[in-house]
Amino acid sequence: MISSNIRRIIDHTFSKKSLLIRAVTFLWVLLCSWFWTGDPIKSGSLAISVLIGSMIIQGLFEWIFDKDYNKN
Repeated sequence: MISSNIRRIIDHTFSKKSLLIRAVTFLWVLLCSWFWTGDPIKSGSLAISVLIGSMIIQGLFEWIFDKDYNKN
């Protein structure tokens, strides 16, 4: 049961739509933070952190809403 739930979270996280959103978000954060800080290393670290965090959050929320939707 738990492994199927984890599998569904992973499927939501790595869907084509999610990956496209992540790529655009990554580039946006990278460019904006580079503009503000002027440091490409800090900008890259921030962009990677936002990318990973947003993927986890989106996967969890889509799994929760998909689970609620399938109940009805």
